[in-house]
Amino acid sequence: MRFFTSRKPALLNFSLLLMFLAAWLMSYILPALKGLIQEDQLFYGTVSHAAIPSVFGGSNVPFFDKTIFQINGDDQVNFVLYASKEMLDDMSDWYSFAAINAGDVPLEVSAARIDEKTFIVHSLASSDGEMDFETLVMDYQVYYGFIGCTIVLAMMLASLILFILWLVKKRRR
Repeated sequence: MRFFTSRKPALLNFSLLLMFLAAWLMSYILPALKGLIQEDQLFYGTVSHAAIPSVFGGSNVPFFDKTIFQINGDDQVNFVLYASKEMLDDMSDWYSFAAINAGDVPLEVSAARIDEKTFIVHSLASSDGEMDFETLVMDYQVYYGFIGCTIVLAMMLASLILFILWLVKKRRR
């Protein structure tokens, strides 16, 4: 005797799985998208703490791989830097968050507030170099945000189709 007598349970399971994956992916993309519609603010200071989340750190997957840092000893405000491995490698020529003197180098940070304590970095500059708005936001965040939203939309559409098929399919006996 077969465990499933029809494919009907599989339709619902795959529909729910795709819906969950789409929501999970959107939760990673949403902060950067919120930052695109907010007005930039300018901050000056030195980095007091920096961290790369360990779940996807170093994976070079857009929006999963990010650097979170704080400036001027303010542990209540986090700056989130979405950048590719290549961008961080280019940036390491003039600034590295892991360097011994990272806290001594003055930075100019242009960032958009997405909530009370979080800012999304749109440009970063020091006396030795800079990562400009065009490279960081337009070439990375907007480009991969569009690709990510397209993937989320496709997953939600597939989930909806599978759910409708689950509703209309008759179970074999």
